[in-house]
Amino acid sequence: MATLSSLMVLAQLAPGQVGSGRIQGGWGYVWACYGITLGLLALYALSLWVRRPGASPDAKE
Repeated sequence: MATLSSLMVLAQLAPGQVGSGRIQGGWGYVWACYGITLGLLALYALSLWVRRPGASPDAKE
């Protein structure tokens, strides 16, 4: 409870500054997350392709 009360005291000390801002920038983090996600999906697709079952020797197509 000490953390909650200290946060409330800080919020009362600066009433004009709490919750009045917007995040500026940050698109670098968004693009980094997109890159990581696409990279992981590509690695997963590659792992599926490597582990795919081969055709049986007596299969005629």
